[in-house]
Amino acid sequence: MSFSTLPDKLTKKATVKLMVIVALALFVAVSALPRYVSSWPWSSPLKVQNQPALQAIRDQGLTLSGWQVDDQVKTKIGGDTWSIQQLSATDQAITSETASTIFLLLRPQVWEADQPEVEWLDLKGSQQWETDSRQSLPIEVAINRQENPKTVRINTDFFRAWSKDQTYAILQWYAWPTGGSPSPAGWFWADQRTQWQHRQRMPWVAVSVWLPIEPLGDITPHIAAAKSLGQSVQLALSQTVFPEALLPS
Repeated sequence: MSFSTLPDKLTKKATVKLMVIVALALFVAVSALPRYVSSWPWSSPLKVQNQPALQAIRDQGLTLSGWQVDDQVKTKIGGDTWSIQQLSATDQAITSETASTIFLLLRPQVWEADQPEVEWLDLKGSQQWETDSRQSLPIEVAINRQENPKTVRINTDFFRAWSKDQTYAILQWYAWPTGGSPSPAGWFWADQRTQWQHRQRMPWVAVSVWLPIEPLGDITPHIAAAKSLGQSVQLALSQTVFPEALLPS
């Protein structure tokens, strides 16, 4: 063996040995990380305020001003439990705007780590709907609590859905105290802010309102009624299950 090549081989061996030591050190660090993380204050699950009230929605539904509950059931859709209510209008003004009977479906958060995911796909699949005429429908909701008026702005998904039996104008969104969106991403960012600012989770409820309309009818004439219903549902949630501390200031 030439002495001239010996330093290069020793250098290569030293490099390999160093890489092995670094890899082992990283493995030990990653293995020990959960023990250190478990002592951090945010490692334990953060709580959701008014969780019993959220769960009660699943069992009992929601009361809306100007509407009476004709029927309410709990049913499994896509593995999750929904409240389904059939409501009839008791206000003549409401009856003149839309159908006198609607369906309100609610899927509330029931535990801390529960997140909105594929609720809309589950509903569509369970009803075997065809859909079209989809549009975004922004809604503003005035909330008065302790003489402190606040405005919550929600964005909803409004579209036509039909099966062989019935056509509906559908209004859907994930509702939370400070707003609402048909996209789970909207709730995700609101939840992240709440965790950092209030040390708790942002509660949410999946809302789907079904307005029966004429077969393959135009949903445009029902926009005003849909907005009114969206306001009523968001307001009812704000007054019953959403914590006042999380409402917009």
